[in-house]
Amino acid sequence: MSSKSKLLVNSALVSTIVLSSLGMSSSVSAENQVTPVNVLTIQDESGERIAINQVNQLGNENKLVLFNDAFSYYTETSMGSKEVVLKKVGLNTYQVIKKTNGDSEIPEGGLVLSTGAKTLAEIEGFLNQLQNGETVTLLEPVAKIEHKESNSVDPTKASNPDGAIYDGFRGPDQLIVYTSKFGDTTKTNQYGYEITVENGFVTKLGGGNSKIPQNGFVVSGHGIGANWLSSHSIIGAKVEVNEAGEVTITQNVESFAYQSQKAIEQAHASIKKAGEEFLDVEMKEAKEAADKAESLLKEAKAIQEENPLKALDLTRQATQLAYDAYYYSLPSHVAEQRAIWYRPEETTLAGVKQVLDRMEKAGFNSVYLETTFHGYTIYPSDTMREYGLPAQHPRFQNGDYEKYGKDLLAAYIEEGKKRGLTIQAWTDGFMVGESSLGVPSQFSKYPEWAAIQRDNKSGKPAPDTASKYYWLDIAQPDVQTFMLDVYKEMQTKYDIKGLNIDYMRYPHHAPNQSYGFSTAVRELYKEEFGVDPYEIDSVTDKEEWNKWQEWLREKENLFVDKLHTQSKKIDKKFMMTATPEPGPEAVLISDWKDDIDGVIPQAYGHDFNSIQKTVTDSKKLMPEGTMYYTGIYSFYHHLSEMAAVDDVLSAKHGTSGVNMFAFGQASAPSVDALGKGPWREKAVNPGEEPLVASQVLLEEMMSSLHEIYIKEGAVNRKDGKNLEKQVKQIIKLLKKNPKAVDSAVRDGLGKINELVSQGKINETVGKRMKEDLEQVNMWVSYSLNHQQ
Repeated sequence: MSSKSKLLVNSALVSTIVLSSLGMSSSVSAENQVTPVNVLTIQDESGERIAINQVNQLGNENKLVLFNDAFSYYTETSMGSKEVVLKKVGLNTYQVIKKTNGDSEIPEGGLVLSTGAKTLAEIEGFLNQLQNGETVTLLEPVAKIEHKESNSVDPTKASNPDGAIYDGFRGPDQLIVYTSKFGDTTKTNQYGYEITVENGFVTKLGGGNSKIPQNGFVVSGHGIGANWLSSHSIIGAKVEVNEAGEVTITQNVESFAYQSQKAIEQAHASIKKAGEEFLDVEMKEAKEAADKAESLLKEAKAIQEENPLKALDLTRQATQLAYDAYYYSLPSHVAEQRAIWYRPEETTLAGVKQVLDRMEKAGFNSVYLETTFHGYTIYPSDTMREYGLPAQHPRFQNGDYEKYGKDLLAAYIEEGKKRGLTIQAWTDGFMVGESSLGVPSQFSKYPEWAAIQRDNKSGKPAPDTASKYYWLDIAQPDVQTFMLDVYKEMQTKYDIKGLNIDYMRYPHHAPNQSYGFSTAVRELYKEEFGVDPYEIDSVTDKEEWNKWQEWLREKENLFVDKLHTQSKKIDKKFMMTATPEPGPEAVLISDWKDDIDGVIPQAYGHDFNSIQKTVTDSKKLMPEGTMYYTGIYSFYHHLSEMAAVDDVLSAKHGTSGVNMFAFGQASAPSVDALGKGPWREKAVNPGEEPLVASQVLLEEMMSSLHEIYIKEGAVNRKDGKNLEKQVKQIIKLLKKNPKAVDSAVRDGLGKINELVSQGKINETVGKRMKEDLEQVNMWVSYSLNHQQ
């Protein structure tokens, strides 16, 4: 890959481009006029400069990486790194506020300069000489141009043999170009990244199986190819493919103007749609933001030649205002799960409050807090102590949570309540550590509890040959009892609303690396069937091998059944959820159809079709009435704020809410976007309070009928009032006799169908009301079947 850059004499313009490309916004003027550069550069007060090697990319050994707040709240780098934290003080100027040794907090609007423990003397020297309070300047060329050779254009099995067996003939780490000659879509899976190019400009980012435009093409990457694409592409970037298949991506002034114009067009289209569909949105704020964005972009274009610095600053402001206008034009539901997975790191109450404040700002209502990981509990556990094991995770043993003492879980629960956030316990199940941490404490005390792979000749605890994880032996009765005791303590001692079970099956491996070969489990099987499973040959005796595998599967399922029975005996409203990964985990979820209340299928893609396919496929395996949320990876994959919002909208469709992974990778812009857009209003969690959620949804329907639909002519007054009466009746039944709700809802659905067929109610409004009533019916059924 090579890189070329145009130079510009006006250094202020040079400085401005990077702020646009890094997703920053400011109306501050640039302080320093300097000579132009041809690579992204940091300059200190003395005039000394050093080139930036990468932006917002993990892996900082022997390179200088720049992180901004669009990446995350933290750099996520390894301890031992050398990092300088910078706060923003001007358009292209920053002040050094501190130095750290890795995983630095990124100030909102600020930057972090990062290099690894192993680095170049030049980089280390530059960072070392920076002083607290010193002002540095960020410089970049006016045009960023990147080149990469594609592996194939319109691939076939013959032309791209390395991709022959994969979807869309795109192989590992490849970069592929698809034109309309290939077909209507790329036919790729969700494990990559794609950009759609129309008339030479990028019009869509991310996804799989993208539609191929007639007036352009799609560039698709996996692994290394995907990283290159995501690092260098923005909406509005110019993309060219030459005859040799080389892809060139250019970001320049024109790109950012195009990006801003498209954002404004999207905002106006969304505002128009909200009006036509009688949606309850922040219409005034949306229109004001869109109009202001349009005005600023017009002003920017008018002065671009005479004052390019100010023009670009106005363009950035216009783009952000357009984004905000779009967010305000989206409806915000009053009943849905908005959950976030999170592995805590905080050792002070102030740290806990900061995390929860950010979650509240985004609009989350449930935290799936990792309460057990690496074989420890995050809280002081009497049960662990009784088993002779460490009572708490070492990280939190010396924590100071003020009135909560050393109890991190108690701090999260009580402080969460103040912010409208409930806690569900996300647990690591039988996975109790990984090789870099040494042998887990459980195996120092109980080595016989270790799950053993078939090729482990020693029979001693050892990490998984694939993942390097250590596993407790799921099939051993004593191990199951220990796990049940830990979960019982957690549920009885703390006000957690549910348990999100993870790692509740042996890892799925080929026979020679498969699990279940501890002495205890082999003896159990031999006692029952007279055969030592170690002596079963998976090739020559498939029937016996399958019998052995089924026996192990039954042991796994038996544990989940015991856990379900125990949990519901303590609290019938307690929620058990599972989070199957695509593959064997997803297929086996039906084993637990009588033992779990909710399923959260993990959707790795970032487009509507791939997300919905994951959910639809999972729903086929579970009975009706199962609570469904969608697990999405927007934060983990460091998507932009707009992409994160789009993920949420796609994931919510057809389900009762969303789980995002994970808050450790959340960014300030995405948090702000969710809080302005689909999650700006508080929402009741239907999995935890299905009857309350049903009531608030019905009350919102009443309010919409009265304040919007009747007033704005979506339905005439007489029919609207009759619908209001029916909704009121359902609310009464909901409070007094939930079992009668089904019949009343069906009557309501019939009435709406009648009005739609007669043209007496807006078709879109009728469809929305029907979907809401069907949602209410599902939630009430869930309450009756899972909570009572």
